[in-house]
Amino acid sequence: MKKKVSIGVVGCGAHAQIAHLPFVSKNTSCRLAAICDTDPRKIDYLGSKYGIVKRYQDFQEIVEDEEIDALVIATPNYLHAPMSVAALNYGKHVLCETPMALNQREAREMVRTSQKAKGKFILAMNNRLRPDVQILKNFIKESELGKIYYAKTGWLIGSHEWILSPGRMENLSLGGGAFLSLGVHLLDIALYLLPNKRPATIFASVHKKEPETDVEDTAMCIINFADGTLLTIEVGWSLLFEKDFLYCNVFGNRGAALLNPLKIQKELHGELFNVTPTIAHKKIYKTSYELQTQAFVDCLTKDTRPPICCHDGLAIAEITDAFSISARREQLVRI
Repeated sequence: MKKKVSIGVVGCGAHAQIAHLPFVSKNTSCRLAAICDTDPRKIDYLGSKYGIVKRYQDFQEIVEDEEIDALVIATPNYLHAPMSVAALNYGKHVLCETPMALNQREAREMVRTSQKAKGKFILAMNNRLRPDVQILKNFIKESELGKIYYAKTGWLIGSHEWILSPGRMENLSLGGGAFLSLGVHLLDIALYLLPNKRPATIFASVHKKEPETDVEDTAMCIINFADGTLLTIEVGWSLLFEKDFLYCNVFGNRGAALLNPLKIQKELHGELFNVTPTIAHKKIYKTSYELQTQAFVDCLTKDTRPPICCHDGLAIAEITDAFSISARREQLVRI
């Protein structure tokens, strides 16, 4: 019998509990062999829930465990790069959460390490695998919307929805503000939908509700592509807003589309017609996480090409660096 891939999850916060632990544990081609977190109560609870014997509080111990083939890095942003590099140097395969790194320097080090390492490095960009994103991707690929010239996207979270505990605030301060925490996910969707367009310039602006905080809680940017396409991104987590508002709109000269929920309209004979395919909206994220886990396992067991590689993360890191420079200088910056 072929040995199952043994996977450990590092960082057992809310996202790991929603996106990784349930789907790794259910996948029949792998084994959820270990977890690691600094909170002993958390790993005891999750270890009992999923029947995990190996429970580590020290990252060094799980990375040195020779029985673990691969690690999912689901820690705060500032730990993604150093933990991924360490895991790769120990011969582990790595599935790293987004953002890959805090800056371009870290991202380049990760690329260099992954090119030399025996293990494979994959980015956890589940949004690309969402059924609605895949449908819209195909519409754009087949030129159903004509030439795309404008896209706008945003993730606005009300202050009551995003509770800033002292621990979360510390992680955000160390791992970037609203743009690195929220904006990179939207940027990834946009770049995936517009693959042949090269970002040329960016103008960014940030806002701190509490001036003494280290990072911004609201951010926006305008990205101009070399062919004249325009992309706007707005994110925030402290707005006086009643609920989450997540959107992505794409406009072409023959049609337009809206994500969340998916709606696609095309111009036919001078009139707009709704051509949205039927889709189960309630299962979009669950499906994307299942597909992400399966793609990771297939990459390790069948040697398939990863759907998202480190160079995708490097492109995002280049833009986030330019975002930071633009926001600091309050001026347009070339990418």
